[in-house]
Amino acid sequence: MFNPFVLFLVFFFSAFLLLKLTKSRKYKLPPSPPRLPIIGNLHQLSSLPHHSLRLLSDKYGPLLLIHMGQSRAVVVSSPEIVREIMKTHDTIFANRQKTVAADVLFYGGNEVVFSPHDENWKEARKILVSELLSQGRLQLLHDNRKKEVELMIAKIRQSCVNQKVPVNIGEMMFSMFATVFCEFVFGGDYGGEEYGKQFTRLAQKISELVLAFSFKEFFPIMGWMDKFTGLDARLEETWKEIDDFLDRVIKEHERHMKSRAEQFEEKDCVDVLLHLKNGSLAGADLTMDNIKALILI
Repeated sequence: MFNPFVLFLVFFFSAFLLLKLTKSRKYKLPPSPPRLPIIGNLHQLSSLPHHSLRLLSDKYGPLLLIHMGQSRAVVVSSPEIVREIMKTHDTIFANRQKTVAADVLFYGGNEVVFSPHDENWKEARKILVSELLSQGRLQLLHDNRKKEVELMIAKIRQSCVNQKVPVNIGEMMFSMFATVFCEFVFGGDYGGEEYGKQFTRLAQKISELVLAFSFKEFFPIMGWMDKFTGLDARLEETWKEIDDFLDRVIKEHERHMKSRAEQFEEKDCVDVLLHLKNGSLAGADLTMDNIKALILI
């Protein structure tokens, strides 16, 4: 029969050793404001977090550690330290925490912004720089942007002269961005009003969801609360809308490529990615999810 006293001794010494090892691994961390149990420093962040972080940095220095629930973040407010992080030690700081929204909306983070710094990220970045953002395509983007900016300025002038009503500059700029993006990524046929409005609506929903509060990110043990707040349902619904939209665009591109196989010439980013996938260009083994994620960057 097993002796309970022996079991107690084993447990006691194991706990003692674990405590000693934990205490011995002390890291030299940046200064941090006093925090509350469970929520950390979340109560010190207002609806304008950049203002709150500036005030905290004024008090605790240019390198600041804050606790947001079970997540930690280092706030840097010094140009010299930023340069050290972004240039000298950029590889160490290349990874970023994958958010719940990014994982769902960007196909598991199969793109450049939210994916971990690994071989897949390097390949995606290579495609982005050498194929999608080549000099010729950047010139095309510049020309389209110049045209759309001139149109937006003309609309603003017309609204001020004829209608004499307040103009929502932010809304007009977002619409202009959507049109330029659609023409550059999807081609001229998708820069029209219908696709522009649809993409604008999806882009606005993506922006809202990426910034939405998630219990799963800050309090993993309470991740189930995202279902009750409606976040999980909103993410799933928006992802389906995005997926349907991209499926339609990609299928139309594939149909156009097949109908003009010999005379076909690449015109937009979707064409380039489909050629990479089909082996027409030297590149990575792209899946359809990779293509969709790269489109959304």
